[in-house]
Amino acid sequence: MTVEFVPGQNAPLQTSVVTFRASSQTPFDVSAMVTDTRLQALSSDAFVFYNQPSTAGVQLTGDVVRVDLDRLHPDAAAVLCIVSVDPSAATAGAFRVAGLSARLSDESGSVLGEFDIPTAGSETAVICWELYRRNGAWKVRAVGQGYAGGLAELIGVHGVEVDDAPANAGSPTAPVRDDQVVEPVEEGRALERMWMIFEDASRSAASLISSSEYAMTRLDEELSVAVADASTRNSPAGIAAREAAQKRHDELVATARESHTRDSAQLAHELTVVDSVIPRAMASWESPVWAAGSARESLTSSDGVRLGMLSAPDRSSLSVPYCMPLPLPRPIWVDSTSGAAAVAVVSALTLRIMAAGPMPLLDVVDLTGSYTLLTDRLSAQLAGPVIRTHQEISARLTELAQAVDLAGLARNSGQEFAMSHDAGPSTPRLLILGDFPHGYSAQDAEAIMFLAEHGPMIGLSILLVGDDETSSTEESIVALAHGCRHVPAAGEIDVHDPWTGSHWVLVPDTLNPATQPQLFAAFDKL
Repeated sequence: MTVEFVPGQNAPLQTSVVTFRASSQTPFDVSAMVTDTRLQALSSDAFVFYNQPSTAGVQLTGDVVRVDLDRLHPDAAAVLCIVSVDPSAATAGAFRVAGLSARLSDESGSVLGEFDIPTAGSETAVICWELYRRNGAWKVRAVGQGYAGGLAELIGVHGVEVDDAPANAGSPTAPVRDDQVVEPVEEGRALERMWMIFEDASRSAASLISSSEYAMTRLDEELSVAVADASTRNSPAGIAAREAAQKRHDELVATARESHTRDSAQLAHELTVVDSVIPRAMASWESPVWAAGSARESLTSSDGVRLGMLSAPDRSSLSVPYCMPLPLPRPIWVDSTSGAAAVAVVSALTLRIMAAGPMPLLDVVDLTGSYTLLTDRLSAQLAGPVIRTHQEISARLTELAQAVDLAGLARNSGQEFAMSHDAGPSTPRLLILGDFPHGYSAQDAEAIMFLAEHGPMIGLSILLVGDDETSSTEESIVALAHGCRHVPAAGEIDVHDPWTGSHWVLVPDTLNPATQPQLFAAFDKL
């Protein structure tokens, strides 16, 4: 059965060879671009069009692009399937609302997906599909991002030098979406959905940045030309040339910002919709899924946890949840000079991990009593007494390390092993290490490193609280500090997205057990 895609929808590719075709009432050309993880062309040879009909793994024949994923350049992370208005056609213009449709098929001709792309009427080039690699597997996403500046602008944004960009080249138009339609969240794919939203926000941000930089580069070049001749520099013609250059710059930047604003509004709308249906571990505290006794029958377990919110105030007001997989692939280190200062961040992370399901058992080191209110509320999930003295730390860590070691051996032999005699074999664990490294020995740090490396395989996540020790004189502590994901106990931290390298500011989520007890009541129905 043919899959009818909507903008932003993705699906796994079950074949290594795909063909791309398109149809439109507007005469057009098809092309393709092989890119890296930042959607930048690998080289000028990676752009396939009528004057350069092939590159490794991609072949253009007539109006068909054939992509052999197994034969792509080893550095290839994505292939963009593109249509652009044929400038040689007598009826050339923008793609009109009358229709633009894109199709992907396998080598036998069986249709893998259809994508009817709604257009605003100003686009002269459109990215229809993105074939992209995720965790070693290939997927396809329906994109529908249009460019009013045509093919020259599109390929310029993606890193191919354009000798003669059209004077009317504008910034990318907003990814074409239906504001009223938001793709439902599929069971077990909530984390992927949240990262898709983050990726869309990142690519929109990169488009804004790239368009603004292009506008500034062109302005500098035009101003240099306008003032090059001293005899005409201050003449009416020279002044008019500078004013015209500045106007073109301002219009390009304004169009780019308007496009980014539309993208951000759509993504904010999507986040509002999905916040009421994603698992508690990734939903906002205001989401109805956190209501006490929530009887929601849809997603209850979670493959991820929300760490905080990402924003870029210099670009827009959009805030995007920053989510991590569970169990945590590496420890989260909350940078704090005292346990008390970190309570709000630790409580938020703990409650979200507890809500991900199945409920983990808690191991807690709390030498200063900073987390007493939190552990009292979650006392039923404690794997053992909260450790209050440094003499008890080594024994608990050794016990956990032995349990992880045995569980790993059992897992490798196809058997099941419970990390606790009171727990089932699939029961996860959460280890909270407060006041680090005070009261911990070098051997303790090595045990923590062992747990960090091997624990996630059998469901162990680690939260660590203490001063940033990346400059410590203890080699094991420095190694541990560098292996953790650091977040502040208060304030914000800089983050760069993995797709485009765009800058974001992360503010961790917080929770006060004393003033927000109603959130703990939400566990009644878990």
